Amino acid sequence: MNPLVSINLVVYNEEKRIRDCLKAVFNQTYKNYEVLVFDNNSSDKTLEIVRNDFPRAKFFKADKNYSFGPGQNRAAKMTSGKYILGLCADVWIKEDFLEKAVEIMEQNPKIGALQAKIYQLAPFATQNNTEQTQNNAELKIKTNIIDTAGFEIYKSRRIVNRGHGIKDTGQFSKEEEIFSYEGACPFWRRGALEDSAVWGEYHDEDYFWYGDDIDLGWRMHLLGWKNYFTPQVIAWHERQTTKRTSKSRWDFIGQRKSLPKNKKMLDWVNLRLTFIKNDLGIFRWPDIYKFLNREIQLFVYSLIFEPYTIFVGLPRFIRYLPRALKKRKEIMRRKKVSTKEIKRWYK
Repeated sequence: MNPLVSINLVVYNEEKRIRDCLKAVFNQTYKNYEVLVFDNNSSDKTLEIVRNDFPRAKFFKADKNYSFGPGQNRAAKMTSGKYILGLCADVWIKEDFLEKAVEIMEQNPKIGALQAKIYQLAPFATQNNTEQTQNNAELKIKTNIIDTAGFEIYKSRRIVNRGHGIKDTGQFSKEEEIFSYEGACPFWRRGALEDSAVWGEYHDEDYFWYGDDIDLGWRMHLLGWKNYFTPQVIAWHERQTTKRTSKSRWDFIGQRKSLPKNKKMLDWVNLRLTFIKNDLGIFRWPDIYKFLNREIQLFVYSLIFEPYTIFVGLPRFIRYLPRALKKRKEIMRRKKVSTKEIKRWYK
């Protein structure tokens, strides 16, 4: 009736956010859960705060920074819940998050990953909105601006967060199956993770950082599991990168300039590895035209304006390409859906 939920929080130097995140965790109406803080060898006071302020939480200090996906792989093996909440420290979950999530998952055993309606957290500001006071510089407020309602994919293989940066006016008010969940606070069925593992890994550890949520969500689809969005399960996210979807090429360029170069490089590499591992029908017209048109433009843009992406990313891509092809062979051998079923997600 009340299955165990494992809340696995993977962190690295999160002393500024860990308290608020865990306060929300320990304020849940659903009580049958365990909490594991998997620390990626932080050098700040993250674990000290957990140890002193949240004695109910278990914690593990790793010998290095495994990043989010590989950290979640290891955390899952240290916990035993039927369901796993893969939580980031910059997320606050609503008090009935677990209660609603478990109820929905119990009703539909084919859901592999549940996507919450996630709003943006914003900095606390003074009334004139021009500056923050010294005392309130670290405070955040909950907004009604959507951070994500999950990922959607286009025939060009552009992948975007649904609703990213727009005011919630009821656009995402119904439960529905989606292309993929987003990685801020996914609620997984452990059985689906185990069924979707390749070479013993839920998240592909070749990725290190970025894109592993899309890869795993896509693979779940291929293996017969659902990525499912519900507006009943709510959280707030203090996203560290973009705040909205780009509206034009110039807007795209402006947003790209604000991103860390390592993120841009890993995004480029990992998404291409994801296409190779999971894509069905990419070489059919008109998908191949739209895909190549976008890929060529991105490559030329990156070569001119983001050379780090190409000159560091391309060797990395080539290094992991043989492994990605072997993983594709394994995924395709086990897939349970047709190309037609998957192509319905390409807009």
